[in-house]
Amino acid sequence: MEREDRRSPALQLTQRQRWSLPLSYLVIAVGLLAGIVQRDNLLNQASVYMNDEAGITAVHPARWLLEESGDFVFRVRDMSYPGFQTLIEVSTVAVGADNSARSIFDQLSLARAQALVDYHILGYDEYVLSDESMASSMAYSFVARDASPFLQGISTVVSGLDILLVRRGQGVIVSFRADSRIFEREVSTLRWFIENLEF
Repeated sequence: MEREDRRSPALQLTQRQRWSLPLSYLVIAVGLLAGIVQRDNLLNQASVYMNDEAGITAVHPARWLLEESGDFVFRVRDMSYPGFQTLIEVSTVAVGADNSARSIFDQLSLARAQALVDYHILGYDEYVLSDESMASSMAYSFVARDASPFLQGISTVVSGLDILLVRRGQGVIVSFRADSRIFEREVSTLRWFIENLEF
C-alpha cells in the first residue's frame, strides 16, 4: 500500500517546480561562463602597429595606449594599472662593427642615469628567443615618482629589461618596464610581444 503524502496541497511540489531550481543553477553557471569568456576575449584582443619608415610591424594588446611622439619608434602602455603603468617601448639603433651590445647598453645607461631617479644596472645576460636564437639583454631598476599632485611623495620601484635584437644589420631595442611587484607576472606580455615583432 502506497504511503499517502500528508503535506497540504499548497506545499506539494509540481514536476515543473522540481526542475526549476536545477535549471536556474544551470542558466546562472552558463551565464557566468559566457561572461568570463567574453571578458577574456576583450582583454586578449590585439592591435597591429606598422611603421614603414622603421620597417617594424608589431602586435600589442589592443587596450594599451599607443604613443609615437618621442625619441622612440613607438611605445605602448597599460593604462588600466593604477600605479606605474607597464610599458613596452621600441626604438632603433645603428649597429656596426664598432657597436657591440655592451656599448649600446652603456649609451642607454648614461642617458637614463641623468633622467631617472636611483637608476641601477642589475646585470647583463643573453635572452633566448622563440626560434632558439640569442639576443642581448640588460636588467635595471629605478624609482618612479607619481605625477599626480594628490599623491605626492608616493614612489614606486620599477624593474626594467632591455632586449637588443639585431637582424640584417638593423638593431631594435625593446624596453620593458613594470612595477617591480608585478614584473614577473607581466613579463609574459613581453615574451608574446617579441614573438610577434617583425623588422
